[in-house]
Amino acid sequence: MIDPTTLTLSGLRIRATYDFHGDPAEARRRADALRVEQTIEFPADLVPDDDIQREVVGRVESLDEIGPDVVRAVVSYAVETTGWELPQLLNVLWGNSSIQPGVRLVDVALPEALLDHLPGPRFGVSGLRRLLDATDRPLLATALKPMGLSPERLAAQAYELAVGGLDLVKDDHSLANQEFAAYRERVLACSEAVRRASEDTGRRVLYLPSLNAPFDELERRLDVAVSAGVGGLLVLPGLTGLDHLRHLARSVDLPLMGHPALLGSFTASPTSGIAHGVVYGTLMRVAGADLSIFPSYGGRFSFSRDECREIATALTAPLPATAPAFPTPGGGMTLDRVPEILDFYGPDVALLIGGDLHRGESLRATAAAFRSAIGA
Repeated sequence: MIDPTTLTLSGLRIRATYDFHGDPAEARRRADALRVEQTIEFPADLVPDDDIQREVVGRVESLDEIGPDVVRAVVSYAVETTGWELPQLLNVLWGNSSIQPGVRLVDVALPEALLDHLPGPRFGVSGLRRLLDATDRPLLATALKPMGLSPERLAAQAYELAVGGLDLVKDDHSLANQEFAAYRERVLACSEAVRRASEDTGRRVLYLPSLNAPFDELERRLDVAVSAGVGGLLVLPGLTGLDHLRHLARSVDLPLMGHPALLGSFTASPTSGIAHGVVYGTLMRVAGADLSIFPSYGGRFSFSRDECREIATALTAPLPATAPAFPTPGGGMTLDRVPEILDFYGPDVALLIGGDLHRGESLRATAAAFRSAIGA
């Protein structure tokens, strides 16, 4: 038994919602185990009736049976358990319990005092609209493809797509520092091509290179991108960490687009992991993404309409101290589906079409058709 501890805490609490799949009779025991595991990871019976027991250990606020063999639990945590830092927030919400089968983190409510310590989008929806002079229309985005092209060919592709009418031309997430398209040469060439396209058309177009790099290369590649005058950055927090995204949002005055590579391992199982809206919505947004890419329903991935709606809502719903971010549905979108996708997501969306723009007489023509499809 440890000696009693007295603490002075704010009383502010994070509320996390978990679904427990399996025998409902076991839900209370599992929720009690989770609230301890996510905080003190110590035998609860060895903690006296003190402020650690009352305040630091998570609290089960409610338990509700919401379906056959599914019980939903709301667990609250003292905001101070996070140390006011994003990595520890993630640790409190999901750390060790991520190893447990049959439990899924489905929602998170963060107090404003904690959100004040997280950057949120630097530009957000309204800032990107001002930057691109796009008052009320959807934004148009594409990716440079396929891997294997030289920097010169990728730059030529970027120019044609930008001249044709796109707002955002990003690296494909698979472009890193391969010898056939080395990072520095590619970024310099593509940035210059998009700059020329902006001059030729009188429209602002942003080029976003991919920061898909080893830890010890991230700052060097960021310096290359900033020196080249890029318009934004493609960040892959599933590979480089959500806190890398947060660091960039705090330190770099450029729009950030979050990519879902590797994050699907959190959301793929319906009975474990983390809900789509939390991963691609809430966490991307509070970490600082101005745009969050996710596979839209009806593409080559298995996201449902409800899951896509959940993501879009988490990115755009009112949140204290945090600007809305652009939902950026992609994953096999096609030109003929633009009206349907717009009807589903509304105008506050960045439409991402990649490979389908390569079908047709020219990239410039299909990019122009993309712009025409939204009535711009």
